[in-house]
Amino acid sequence: MNDLPDGILVLARRQAGLVSSAQCDVHGVTNGRRRRLIAAGRWQRPTRGVFDTGRPNPDLHPYDLSRLRSAWLALLAYPGSAAVGACALALLGVAGLPPDITPEAAFPTGSGRAPRDGILLRQYRGFPRVAVADHLAAEPAHALVQALPMLGRTHGVAVMDSLLNKRILTPSGLRRAQRLAENRRHCTVSHTWWGEATGLSQSPVESAARLRLVDAGIGPDDLQRDLFDATGRFLGRADLAWYPGDGRWLLVELDSDEFHTSPDQVRRDAVRQNGLLRDGRHVLLRFFTRQVHEGSMMIDTVRSVLDRERWSPGRPIPPRCRRR
Repeated sequence: MNDLPDGILVLARRQAGLVSSAQCDVHGVTNGRRRRLIAAGRWQRPTRGVFDTGRPNPDLHPYDLSRLRSAWLALLAYPGSAAVGACALALLGVAGLPPDITPEAAFPTGSGRAPRDGILLRQYRGFPRVAVADHLAAEPAHALVQALPMLGRTHGVAVMDSLLNKRILTPSGLRRAQRLAENRRHCTVSHTWWGEATGLSQSPVESAARLRLVDAGIGPDDLQRDLFDATGRFLGRADLAWYPGDGRWLLVELDSDEFHTSPDQVRRDAVRQNGLLRDGRHVLLRFFTRQVHEGSMMIDTVRSVLDRERWSPGRPIPPRCRRR
């Protein structure tokens, strides 16, 4: 039964199901009412001054909900703070982060306090901030540098790819972040990652697959390759592409949501893949997220096709064509 003010429900939906005591007061949900909601099991209190209404945006993927919940938990627990690191990136809509991130925020003054309920208050001083709804987050370049020490290579490169692909950062902005990282002693592990981000990968699984194949010595010749038939008709676009020669391509499609794909998406994928195979010259392989991250099946399969097609790295590939 919905007997809560609309205003608090709108906030909860926007804030991954969380609201603060101050927000409750503004919208008429008194302290006594909050205690009764908790006693009835309808609300929970993850930390002092923050309440979980259990009413997040139902359209969020569980991983997105988990990340956003961490970000909002830190912000609401420390009024006046800004989200930093991975939490800031999550609020900015960046893909590629781990499913679970640590709630973390910082005050502009750099003041720190002891962690509570798993929430970290970082002592980052004087970092630029941007507005997110009615709150603040570290601007993208600084957020990336703050997050990198807690990310492995796969997540780190996927985050950089997402920042570029979504145009949250320009290539010059990414270079600025790299210069910032060079001055931070905890970012030395990431010094080789910067050149591995292309901005062409449209999902984290594409970034992960590319890195694994590069490490295996069979990195793709092209990304997001548009294919055309002999008349110039557009056939489709492939996530990863290798060119053995003679007009033939090995094409790889990555399915980034194996267990959450709608029937409409399946149909669109089938139309695109059928188009890529229409003229009979190309080989098309499809891999799911689990196959990219687990075992060697993807690498072994791609390698076997490349060996059969007598592919070799560094061979010139045809120039890109524009769609007609």
